[in-house]
Amino acid sequence: MEAMPPGFPLEPVDLNGRSLSVGDTVRVSSVSSCARGLEAEDQERLRHIEGQLRQIIEVDRFGFVWLSFSSTESSTDFSLYPSEVARV
Repeated sequence: MEAMPPGFPLEPVDLNGRSLSVGDTVRVSSVSSCARGLEAEDQERLRHIEGQLRQIIEVDRFGFVWLSFSSTESSTDFSLYPSEVARV
């Protein structure tokens, strides 16, 4: 297995310093890290999720939290830094 880049894995804590794990409900505060470099339509789709509640589907080996576009499905559609969400 490859060595982790410096700073990884990310600490599993939200923007308020609260621990995060799979199954937690979080409020998406920013999608900036994920939207950067995408086409305008895809950026808008992601920005629509800011402020909404989602459940953490997965935390990958780098520490990114994976969420679904849908609030009712459990697919891993995009990932964010833990600091871009707030546990509710």
